[in-house]
Order: sequence, then C-alpha cells, then structure tokens
Amino acid sequence: MFGTIKQSLLRIMPSITEEEIIFFISKLEQRTIAKHDFFVKEGQVAHEMGVVTKGAFRMYFTYQEREQTGHFMFEGQWLGDYESFLTQKPAMNNVEALEDSEVFFLSYDNMQQLYKMGAQYERFGRLIAEYVYLVAMNSYKSLLLKTAEERYIELLATQPHILERLPQHYIASYLGIQAPSLSRIRNKLAQKR
Repeated sequence: MFGTIKQSLLRIMPSITEEEIIFFISKLEQRTIAKHDFFVKEGQVAHEMGVVTKGAFRMYFTYQEREQTGHFMFEGQWLGDYESFLTQKPAMNNVEALEDSEVFFLSYDNMQQLYKMGAQYERFGRLIAEYVYLVAMNSYKSLLLKTAEERYIELLATQPHILERLPQHYIASYLGIQAPSLSRIRNKLAQKR
C-alpha cells in the first residue's frame, strides 16, 4: 500500500526525495470506506484529500434529480473535493466508494502544517492542485466536446479494467447518457471488431 502512495507522489512530483516521501506518508491517516459510503458528501466541508490504495470511487453531482459522474478514481489516484478542501466551504460534489475501499488521507490541518515546513511542500500542494484541476478540466472538456461514443472509447483506452469493476449505469452517467444508450454504443463497437 505504501508503494501505491509513493508511486502516486512520484507521478505528481518526480523530484520528491525518499525522506520527503517518508515524512509525507507519516502525516497520512488510514480509513476503510465501505461500498456506497462517502469520502465527501455534497453540502459538507471536505476536511481531507486522499490517495486510493484499494478500491474504486466516483465523483458526481446531482442536477435536476439526475446524477452526473465527473470521473472515477482507482488505486494510486487522489480523491476528494479539492475546491471544498481549499476553501473549507461545503462541497458541491459527492465522492462515493463503488467497492469496499481503503484510503490514506491528508487532513486540511496537516496540509497547512506541511506548507509551513518549506517550499518543497508548498510546491507539492501546488502540484496536487494542478493535477486535480487538470483531471477536472479534462473531464469537463470531454463531456462538452466529445460524443458519448468517443468518451467511451477514451475511457476504455485509459482505464480498460473499468468494465469489470463498475456497473454500466455508473459508466453511462460518466458518459452523460442512459444505460440503454451505452448498450447501443457497446453493440455498435462490437460489430466493428
């Protein structure tokens, strides 16, 4: 599990030293989250950000009684509502476990303590913010600019294990369509093969 965290840190900040990794990990706390429980719930303040060491999550919001999934997080990926975490204001998103999961998280207070320890941790905080921003913007642009079929093909290319791990209705929500439309896309692509 610490290998997963280390790889995640190195992906975001390749220049981080072994000592900094060990110190950073010492500031993390572990939490087990049962399937369908929430890491962040809409309307509550996100007091922590986490790294998934086991399991799967989805970030979604509800609009006009319909859930729209923004993205999925699996092992080695960061999760949380970063806007709420930074502003300490209520979250507009939900982050729900889709499997029994394990997360190592950094509290807002511990992040503030790390910032006071030096420029390398301030830089790390900035790099996490950039990473989370890019993930959100890629998802947003993809939803606006690509067809559901293009998004599905992209999802399979970047996260091929997703079909084995997640129900179709969550994937359809991510694509911005209903489950029957996803079935039509899958059948169409299967016929092309």
